[in-house]
Amino acid sequence: MKKNTIYLLLFTAIICINLYKLVDLNNTSPVFRDTQNNTSLELMYFNKWKGKSWITLGDSITRANGYQDKLKNILGFSRIDNIGKNGQTMAYQSKNKSTYTAGKIIDYKSYDLATIFIGTNDFRYNKKLGKIKASGSSKFDETTFTGSYQLLIEKILSSNPGIDLVLITPPQRIRDGYDINFINDVGSKLIDYVDVVKSLGEIYSIPVLDLYSEGGITKDNINTFTRDGLHPNDIGYERISEKMYRFLLNI
Repeated sequence: MKKNTIYLLLFTAIICINLYKLVDLNNTSPVFRDTQNNTSLELMYFNKWKGKSWITLGDSITRANGYQDKLKNILGFSRIDNIGKNGQTMAYQSKNKSTYTAGKIIDYKSYDLATIFIGTNDFRYNKKLGKIKASGSSKFDETTFTGSYQLLIEKILSSNPGIDLVLITPPQRIRDGYDINFINDVGSKLIDYVDVVKSLGEIYSIPVLDLYSEGGITKDNINTFTRDGLHPNDIGYERISEKMYRFLLNI
C-alpha cells in the first residue's frame, strides 16, 4: 500500500473519531436528551398557552365566540375575554363603537395574548383606508382604517410590551354583493384592507394570520363555510379554529 493511501486512511479515521466525539457531546446535552426522549421540548410546544390569558378584539365573527371556546379547550387558556361587537369597524363610527374606541380604554397588562380580527365591516361601510404613518406619529387619523389600526396597535404594545399580539385579516366574502371584486364607495376592494393589515404586521414586527389568502374560504365554497356569505357556520368556525390553532403554536 502506498504511503499516500495510508496517510489518507489515517486522516479519515481521525476525522471520524472527532465527529463521533462531537455527536456524543450533543447526545449528552439536555436539549438533545429532551428531543430524543420527546419530553420537555414537546411539552413546551403544546403547552405554550396553557394557563395563559387571551383577549379577542373584532366584529361579529369574533363576537359569536365560534373559535374562542374551541381553542381554549385545545390550547389550555385559563381565561379568554371576548371584546368583539356586531357591526364594528376599526375606524371611527357613530352607530357602533369602533374596535379602536373600545380597545383604547383596555389595560392589556393582564393578558398574554391579544388578537385583532377586523376589516370586513370597514370595507362594507366604506371606511377610508388612510395612509400608513411612521410608528409613534402624532398624526394618526382615527377616522381611517389604517390610522385607527396603528393607534390600537401602539396602545396595546405600550400598555404591555411583552404581550403576544396577532393580527388577523378578514376572510373572503360575498354578502350584500360586497365580494372580493367589488369596489366600495371610497374606491377600495377588500384586498386593500387586507394588504394594510399585512403591511402593519411587517412594520411593527407582528405576526399576521392571513385568512383572506390562506383560510381556504372562497366564493366557490363559501356556502359550505358560512351561513350568509360572510358569517361562519359551524364548519367555518372549525376551519378558522384549525388555522388559528396551528398559527398560535408557531408564533
